[in-house]
Amino acid sequence: MGRTVLEIVLKALAGGVLVLAFAALAQVLKPKRFAGIFAAAPSVALAGLIVTVLFSGDRDLPAAGAGMAVGAVGFVVYCLAAVPLIRRFGAWKGSGAALLAWGAVAAAGYAAVLA
Repeated sequence: MGRTVLEIVLKALAGGVLVLAFAALAQVLKPKRFAGIFAAAPSVALAGLIVTVLFSGDRDLPAAGAGMAVGAVGFVVYCLAAVPLIRRFGAWKGSGAALLAWGAVAAAGYAAVLA
C-alpha cells in the first residue's frame, strides 16, 4: 500500500515538473500554434513512464504504452466529434456527447488491448 501511494505521489510530482518545463518551452516557440505539441498530456505521460520504470522496471511499459495509445485515439475522436456537436447542440450538450464518444472509443480500445 505504501509503495503504491509513493508511486502515485512521485508520478504527480514528476508530471507537474515536466508540465512546467514543457510550458516554458512552449512559451519560446514560434509560431504559437506549435506550442500545443508540448502541452500537459505528453509530459504527464512521460513522467508516468519514468516513474513506472523506476518502480517496476520495464516489464509494465508495454501495458502503459498501450493504455496511452488507446487514450490518444479516444482523445482524437473526442476532438473530431466535439466541433460539430458543440456547434449543433451548444457547449454543455455538445461536450457531453463528445465525451460519450470518447468513452465508447476508450472502452472498446481497452477491451481490444485486454484481448
